[in-house]
Amino acid sequence: MKNTFTRYAGIAMLCSTAIFGCKTINPGEVGFVIHKGVIQPGVLSPGRHHYNIFTSEIRKFNTRITEYSTIMSPPTKEGLEVKMNLTVLYHIKPDAAPSIYTNVGTEYGKEIVVNNFMAIVRQYTMTYTAVELLGERETIEKNIEDELRAAIAPYGIVMDDVLVKDIDMPSQVLEAIENKAKADQVAKMTELELQTKRKQEDFELETKEKELKFSLDKQRNDSLIMQINANAIKNYQLTINSSLTDRLLKYKSIEVTKELVASPNAKVIITDGKSMMVNNIGEK
Repeated sequence: MKNTFTRYAGIAMLCSTAIFGCKTINPGEVGFVIHKGVIQPGVLSPGRHHYNIFTSEIRKFNTRITEYSTIMSPPTKEGLEVKMNLTVLYHIKPDAAPSIYTNVGTEYGKEIVVNNFMAIVRQYTMTYTAVELLGERETIEKNIEDELRAAIAPYGIVMDDVLVKDIDMPSQVLEAIENKAKADQVAKMTELELQTKRKQEDFELETKEKELKFSLDKQRNDSLIMQINANAIKNYQLTINSSLTDRLLKYKSIEVTKELVASPNAKVIITDGKSMMVNNIGEK
């Protein structure tokens, strides 16, 4: 009797083991139970979980950061195609796994993230010229990131980062950029030459103005000096004239006469007593 019970217990355990399956949820994953076609509330955390293989199943979803990289050739504002090396990083919220499976399925990365990502990239490249794309890379990255985050967030998907790794321009664009750089360089050199010429002209004009001012100042000074000298001479003459009285003139005449008389030369002195005239006859 005891052996029979043991036998039946073993059979029951074997049947139980056959009915209930086991699935392991690894770190970086979540799972949920689907029982008779209905997703059960809650999510399964990492670990071993048992379920009835005849009525239920366990679905696992990856919650790690997923990287999607691609090379696109979107059109620019002027209709040119640029080659862009792009990467987007994203992950799902653990508690959003059942909803994502219900609404999108297991291809949520392609259906939600990739499709929105490519559409947004094309949308933004068409608002820029090819040349502007090179100078606005950081702005474009941020705009794409913000737009993509808003597009996928309602599904429970988190956008981690968008990277524009490289942008290859068409040959005609590169040539145009090179020509523009050369033109800018010529323009800068021309502007520098003009500035140098203007500075030289300003210096020469300033020098001429200084020379003219110096000349005018010198003329005014010379005129002032001449006026002072003229006034001095005039004052001197006025002083002399005022001091030349008749007595003084007569005294000076007598002195001159004495000197003539004392001279060894023969002479004739003609005078009216007031003035005199001297006529030298010559030496004896």
